[in-house]
Amino acid sequence: MPDYELIIIGAGIAGMTAALGAVREGITKILIIEKESNVGGIINQCIHNGFGKNFLDELVTGPEYIDFIESQLGEFEIEMLLNTTVLEVTQEKKVTYVNSRDGIKDLTAQAIIFAMGAKETYSGNVIIPTNGLTGIFTVGEAHKIVNLDGYLPGRRTVIIAKNKWGFIVARRLIVEGGNIEGVVIENTFEEMADSEILDIIDGFDIPVIENSRVTEIEGKTRIEKLKIVNLENKEVTEKECDSLLLSVNFLPETSVIKKVNFNINAKTFGLEVVDFKTSLDGFFGCGNVIYGEDAFWMEETDGIQCGIRAARFLKEII
Repeated sequence: MPDYELIIIGAGIAGMTAALGAVREGITKILIIEKESNVGGIINQCIHNGFGKNFLDELVTGPEYIDFIESQLGEFEIEMLLNTTVLEVTQEKKVTYVNSRDGIKDLTAQAIIFAMGAKETYSGNVIIPTNGLTGIFTVGEAHKIVNLDGYLPGRRTVIIAKNKWGFIVARRLIVEGGNIEGVVIENTFEEMADSEILDIIDGFDIPVIENSRVTEIEGKTRIEKLKIVNLENKEVTEKECDSLLLSVNFLPETSVIKKVNFNINAKTFGLEVVDFKTSLDGFFGCGNVIYGEDAFWMEETDGIQCGIRAARFLKEII
């Protein structure tokens, strides 16, 4: 007999809500495995209102949303392993993990939900050399530094933005006393700025450098200056700064499933799913591990429906 009815890999909002969906459908023997020391995933660092509409009928901050879902899960007996890294998943639904308490251990399940999320990745979309100088961060790193660690990545910052998250960080830095020397975008602000971005920057004097690209960075040990080229007239300008934030690719975390022949979506590079079901029977996916960068433009990426689909699968095989 398998050790669990359902194993969920990842305790971000997608994994947590998937567990909630499954347990509400009557699945009782559930294990959630999370590599970090806390639940909630990436939205722990998101302290702006923008989460929880589906569950709360209002928008709250990331930490508030996490607290609500965690309290909902607390009403059920769901096992959870934190600080635990999944090493491998097999087609036979065997999960191999490692942590300081158990060492390396194997567990089996009747169904598995992948909710490992996605991560920022340098993959050729940043064309400037970034080695050798301090003061260069990704937008996600800067978000974490400000909201979780409590300090600024720099006092005079330039941000390369490709979506709302660059503007959210710009606003946050200003609130904390930093200065934004410019937000560089490759198209026009009119093309990029939807109602959400306009709401984010409303009341903040954020200089936007349109139709432009950062081509060079200069400094001795820390970034001191960069060059920006206008993509239309090729004019080059210099901007002094002490930090540069990069919008890099946001790719699904699929390393633990590479040895299993799942279909991968050619656009998102995440798991290919239909109604949250992967190409292999009994395996499901939800959250950023299937959406990747598409999640930036989605209002909700919770896993409640994925949990329900997994529960219905389990009931059919009993």
